[in-house]
Amino acid sequence: MTHINDFWLTEYCNDIARDIARDARDFEQAMDWASESADGSEYVIYTYKAHMLCQNCNVDNGREFVRDCYGETWLDYDQQASAIAYGEILCRIQGAINSNFEAWKEEIENV
Repeated sequence: MTHINDFWLTEYCNDIARDIARDARDFEQAMDWASESADGSEYVIYTYKAHMLCQNCNVDNGREFVRDCYGETWLDYDQQASAIAYGEILCRIQGAINSNFEAWKEEIENV
């Protein structure tokens, strides 16, 4: 994808969260897998994609994550973008799991 926006990022994270809910045995495992999924996201691994996310999406949660985790520690330009992207994706995945986990598990079990 050459351009992303908030709507697309939310859908991307919701799809990841739904897949996690399908495979996780419980809520705690789903939340653990959320961090693994965010860490493995192409928008975290590839710095040019991290920059694209930071430039085109609301990254308030990602910035808050960086402030909380790194404080005054200096990160270079690419590290900063990847850390913000990770925090933003993690927050969106965890938010979707938190809001929808039970409903998704029920939906999957009824199929």
